[in-house]
Amino acid sequence: MEQTTPKQLNILLLLYRFRFLNRIQIQKFLNHKSPRRINTWLKDLTTRNIIGQKYSKKLLANTKPAIYHLSTKSRKILLKQPNINEKLLKRVYREKTRSDKLINHCLLIADFYFLIKQQAQTKKNKTKLHFYTKTDLVTHYYLPYKRPDAYIAIKDKDTQRYFLEIIDEGTPRFMIRSKINQYINYADNKNWEKNTNHPFPSILVICPNEDIYNFLLKHITQVLEEEVETEIDFYLTTKDIIKSTNTKTDIWQKVEV
Repeated sequence: MEQTTPKQLNILLLLYRFRFLNRIQIQKFLNHKSPRRINTWLKDLTTRNIIGQKYSKKLLANTKPAIYHLSTKSRKILLKQPNINEKLLKRVYREKTRSDKLINHCLLIADFYFLIKQQAQTKKNKTKLHFYTKTDLVTHYYLPYKRPDAYIAIKDKDTQRYFLEIIDEGTPRFMIRSKINQYINYADNKNWEKNTNHPFPSILVICPNEDIYNFLLKHITQVLEEEVETEIDFYLTTKDIIKSTNTKTDIWQKVEV
């Protein structure tokens, strides 16, 4: 059986939850100061085919950090850990062939995690952030079939709850409208409240560009005015804002009716 150090096991669990992470993100998650040490752990896991590596040798891309994902020999290791879904682990056989769109989608989720974590920490020391990825939510059967990219709870005196939805570049507008309708229908049927006894989360939508941002702002406003029975809050931002903002910036635009 493959042996791993506790830190290497942490890396595997992170890749199980987020699917694709680059070296810089992994170092942030582990809160480790030494990139050399991180690279040693990653190289060992890659050499043993426990994780896979995506690294471009093209001139304009080779300055970017390598991207990692689970590989075939991770399954036996992870299946011995609690709260691991065996069915989900079957995807390790196909991760190396995933599209750049999916990879960038997963990397953006991690970037957003670090941003919202920093913003939560600037409020009060007692603030607690709970961040559940789509993988973490797989057994939450009361959620919509197409689960959100993340469920977030920020606990202070009051608890703020959010669903995160990331719209990829090139997604057809009819699919975007369908995704918005899914959340509205889900809010109307009260499944969330029945299963959790919590108020319905606000919806955070990260748009790929300004064009989709403006389209969604107009579409959601119209839908909320005409069709919605339940109060539901949508907040919009763009991918560029997520990647360039600082922790003190208000990055969200609430859709007002």
